[in-house]
Amino acid sequence: MHIGRESAEFFSPRHRHPWDQTRYCVSGRVPIGPGKTIDAGEIGYFPEGLHYGPQEGPERTVMVLQFGGASGKGYLNRDDVNRAYDELGELGRFENGVFHRNLGGGKRNLDGYEAIWRHLTGAPLAFPSPRYSEPVIMKPGHFSWRRSPTSGTEQKDLGRFSDRGTEVTVYRLATGKRRVLPGKDHLRVVFVMKGRAKCGRKSYLRHTAIEFAPGETAAFAPEAHTELLCMTIPSLATMELKAVRGLKPLRTIPEWRST
Repeated sequence: MHIGRESAEFFSPRHRHPWDQTRYCVSGRVPIGPGKTIDAGEIGYFPEGLHYGPQEGPERTVMVLQFGGASGKGYLNRDDVNRAYDELGELGRFENGVFHRNLGGGKRNLDGYEAIWRHLTGAPLAFPSPRYSEPVIMKPGHFSWRRSPTSGTEQKDLGRFSDRGTEVTVYRLATGKRRVLPGKDHLRVVFVMKGRAKCGRKSYLRHTAIEFAPGETAAFAPEAHTELLCMTIPSLATMELKAVRGLKPLRTIPEWRST
């Protein structure tokens, strides 16, 4: 997970990833293809294997969370990716999202990430078939708040995606009382969109990100009107199907690592 500013000079060609990602546009608008953008306050879900782009446009600030998708291919650790990038720099160059290998080094031009994948795993990257025809853009402002009778919070259920069951929810917390988000048996990453609060003994401000392990309580004491973007990522182990149904269980992989 990272939050950063993409300059107007930034360019990324049309490409795809072997993992899932969500993007929250903090300011400006995020270009994702000709005539298509994620505007400030909107959230995009990008399924594994789906082409999008090119990306070029005015400066914007965006939060990006990347994690392994339902296919089980996982997500490469960022430290390993950076190491591979440096090592491949001795064999060629990265330019506009493409790796150009020097003469005499095998296949010359590859998508940058595919080149890194080959370098780290020693095998070609087989992209999973996309489960959606295009990125899903969520517009939280068009959803209605729904009050939880147990936690005292309000929430907007924006979506549940793929057979992995990744969920995107926005919570609104009023000041004054301690609020506990509904318990989950899965990993949760919470991004503070607005406001400030205490979680345990620590204070968190706008644009703070907090990770909650499966079964861990997410309790907040809001110090100002607070809105939280909660991304729930079920373990692939929960996707295993019972043999009695006559289907082969999906292979499980180690969970993703945040960066």
